[in-house]
Amino acid sequence: MSAHFLPFQRPALHLLTALLIVFGIGGQVASAAVHVETTRVIYSGNAASAALTLSNRSTLPYMVQTWLDDGDGMPEGKDLPMLLTPPLMQLSAGEQAVLRAIYSGTGLPQDRESLFWVNVQEIPPRSEASNVLQVAIRTRIKLFYRPAALDTTLEEAAHALQWRMAGDQLQVTNRSSLHITFAELQGQATAGPERKVDLDMIAPGQSMSVPAAALDLHGRSTLRFSYINDFGGITELADVAVTR
Repeated sequence: MSAHFLPFQRPALHLLTALLIVFGIGGQVASAAVHVETTRVIYSGNAASAALTLSNRSTLPYMVQTWLDDGDGMPEGKDLPMLLTPPLMQLSAGEQAVLRAIYSGTGLPQDRESLFWVNVQEIPPRSEASNVLQVAIRTRIKLFYRPAALDTTLEEAAHALQWRMAGDQLQVTNRSSLHITFAELQGQATAGPERKVDLDMIAPGQSMSVPAAALDLHGRSTLRFSYINDFGGITELADVAVTR
């Protein structure tokens, strides 16, 4: 999940330029008024829609703009086969609301997962004071559309990752139909402290590499890594085999 801090200009609700991006996994940025009450959404292909809850934890009313994107973060210019509703709402102080993602039924592959991003842009109330810089915060979380025909789980996909040494690089290949978001990759030398590397997400059919020296895997045939599960928690796998 990521929160984007943007300068706020009231006439331009549809497009704002990000100045600072702060990434987080376990929770919201403390200064956000409107909170997304999850860190990811799993849209099952046999469901009519997928829902997530928004909460206004401030003492002021906020307008909220919402949209989906496929990676560029922009609210316009894309004809996606999925929509997010409602696209605009007002949340009173302490109020909650439900967003729904609805798939049109065509346009997405059925042999692998598809990734979208949910954008929640809060629009602060107009300040009566002069010379005040208002900041609008946009929160982005991942939405995974998981076709009903896929006969696997995220846990099975994580266990099935293939790790191998390729020269001085450690290569991981995801032959499953699901996206796997890493939390941490760990190796340990024969003597000395653990080495850790932060990875991102590996898509279905993708391979990615990290320098083996960063993990000090010389002479070792196993490693540990953790990934973000469907509930937003962290699951760790130990003694994972590395082929050479």
